[in-house]
Amino acid sequence: MGIWGYGLYQNDTSSDVKDQFEDLFDKGKSAQEITEIMTNDFKEILDDKQEGRLFWYALADMQWKFGMLLPEVKEKALSLIDTDDCILDYQMTSSVKTEQRKKVLNDLKVKLLSPQPPMKKPKKKRVFKYIWKIGDIFAYRLKTDLAKEKGFLGRYFLIHIIDEYIYPPERKAPIAYVKITNDEKLPSNIDEYNKLEYVQTRALKYEYLFWPLNILFPNGNIDDIQEKLKTKQPVDEYGYLPHYRLVLFKTTKKIIQSELLFLGNYSNVILPEKEFIPHIKYNIPYVYWKTSDNAFETKLINLYCGHNLRELSMYHDAKK
Repeated sequence: MGIWGYGLYQNDTSSDVKDQFEDLFDKGKSAQEITEIMTNDFKEILDDKQEGRLFWYALADMQWKFGMLLPEVKEKALSLIDTDDCILDYQMTSSVKTEQRKKVLNDLKVKLLSPQPPMKKPKKKRVFKYIWKIGDIFAYRLKTDLAKEKGFLGRYFLIHIIDEYIYPPERKAPIAYVKITNDEKLPSNIDEYNKLEYVQTRALKYEYLFWPLNILFPNGNIDDIQEKLKTKQPVDEYGYLPHYRLVLFKTTKKIIQSELLFLGNYSNVILPEKEFIPHIKYNIPYVYWKTSDNAFETKLINLYCGHNLRELSMYHDAKK
């Protein structure tokens, strides 16, 4: 467990309690249901003299804030506060920090003994609607200062949706290839599209191929080993494994309607040669559409210049 301060939620245990409580509340669970679920999920730490009390402090505080404090949870938290020696929880030797921690617990006690606020209402979660179709190709016109600086202004990135990436809570993001046009003209047919250059998204050393295929299971397993033995992956002229796929996060319907031009849906697209395809989708590079101004465009321009135009130092070093 990590502890980084004397505040009520300045530790991993209390933070986890807070996050799970909010999630269960927004799913419409009652106070009793939340308590039963959480005491079961955290049962391994409840008997721990340090972490157990942190669990009850956080649960009682969250229930009070949401106007649904159960008497038994209140009683448990208050009894622990009264027997808390502070130093046990935070291993503090400083008398100043000990007094600060005592104040945090005393404030919690005063709160739990005071009238609760009105019960909150669960937040209405936005329903995510997946709007991409496999085979869709969209055009995005380059318009940033970086595009102008690099001589790409007015050219297009062509986004080809080829697969889906599933991430919590039950959401999808498109996996795509990206091409770049030679000028300001869009391809008028599939033959013209196939002649355009793919943007490379990553390059890994060949020995990385023998790292665990699944980052979620770093120690590997039998399937992992069998997959590696079957792999015969060609490298590029620099000895790297080239990637061309990427995952597009935070690409909303509004963005598609306002910034992307739909070119059509194609199944007879020629895929990149000598492409290394990760054996698990978690290992595919990703990009957010807009975490800052024009994040997608900036990211892809930098990838194109770095890999396709060989501006990255890794390519210069490989020649030495």
